[in-house]
Amino acid sequence: MNTLDPLTLRRNLHQIPELGFQEVKTQQLLLETIAAMNQMYLQVKTWKTGIFVRVEGKSSYTIAYRADMDGLPLNEETDLPFQSSHPGAMHACGHDMHMAIAMGILSHFSEEQPDCTLLFIFQPAEEGPGGAKPILEENVLADWIPDEIYALHIDPKLPIGSISTKPGLLFANTSELFIDFKGQGGHAAYPHTANDMVVAAAHFVTQIQTIISRNIDPLDSAVVTIGVIAGGTKQNVIAENARVEGTIRTLSIDSMKKVKERIEALIQGLEIGFQCEARLIMAQIIVKFITIQC
Repeated sequence: MNTLDPLTLRRNLHQIPELGFQEVKTQQLLLETIAAMNQMYLQVKTWKTGIFVRVEGKSSYTIAYRADMDGLPLNEETDLPFQSSHPGAMHACGHDMHMAIAMGILSHFSEEQPDCTLLFIFQPAEEGPGGAKPILEENVLADWIPDEIYALHIDPKLPIGSISTKPGLLFANTSELFIDFKGQGGHAAYPHTANDMVVAAAHFVTQIQTIISRNIDPLDSAVVTIGVIAGGTKQNVIAENARVEGTIRTLSIDSMKKVKERIEALIQGLEIGFQCEARLIMAQIIVKFITIQC
């Protein structure tokens, strides 16, 4: 009889957060936990640091459940007895809980054959660089294609033990934004001989805030957040390079398209204002990477 303790498993996972496609210890712990279960109905596959477990049901109709595996690049400062033992990595987005929940369900159905066939997908690199897309591109689940697929995300605002959902859209469309500025460096005492990319980046960060407030329907929520701005090498040297990183989230495809168009327009304005040439590389309908050379 399997004696899985989901709470202990969750805390063990919390202590070993690993970044995308580096989830080696996480994969090993999950595989050891699965190996301790009744194997009568189970089939297990691995792919990179991911794991796929098929539970043979009484029918071939297949329902999949997906749990993400990776942590975030953060130092944990909780002082919990089970806090992260990996400096620079933390399970701050609940993936440790997602995995423990999945393992609890898997443990139950390893002992009690389900009516439908079940597929448990432990997906690496959800936070980046992206694990779902290569799984699809490499057709990893060609022999185990599910008829339905589900996932969940913990929400600390909800009472313990409750599950919440709603019809229609539940989570936002998301895209990452990276912008590199390249100009002409120089001495701080001679600004007329240089082209300052800290100033260019600062103007862009200020201008991009107007997209949500003035270009998106207030009833169609969207967010543009700049999480990283970096540039320069020394306090008395005009910066030749600067970098801006952010994220775009919208509740509709139309709003994502509008945000993309406005970012392009702002970049064109920077071309004129800072005598720059912009090179844009786009993926699907949003800006994925922008390089500005001045």
